[in-house]
Amino acid sequence: MNIALRIIIDAFIVLGCFFAFAGSIGLVRMPDTFSRMQSSTNITTLGILCTLVGAFLYFLIVKESWGSAAKVAIIGILTIIANPVGGHAMARAAYRIGIRPERELVIDDLADPEACAEPGGESAEAPAPEKESEAEQE
Repeated sequence: MNIALRIIIDAFIVLGCFFAFAGSIGLVRMPDTFSRMQSSTNITTLGILCTLVGAFLYFLIVKESWGSAAKVAIIGILTIIANPVGGHAMARAAYRIGIRPERELVIDDLADPEACAEPGGESAEAPAPEKESEAEQE
């Protein structure tokens, strides 16, 4: 095996471990929930992807295992799709239950009551229909 290729693979794996470590430090050091979610989502996504690139190159070139390389590629694609979507869903849920950032937001799209309304549900401002009593119907 070529020593330069092995150094490149190891560099990707070490770089991925560094970014994952930086993301875990960000979880501890960031001031509020939203900053922590941003740190964990972005940095760990980059950490996982760097590690997966190293694993992909290892399985494809060193081991010559197309099946394992395909599995690593699928894991990478699912990570790219799922991690940001999950982070966004958690941030939106945190906002909806009342957790707010430490600093005032410049643009707050979710402050509008319409933005937090349940899809297909009735608005809180709409009056509930009153039922007529049985005596009034007779």
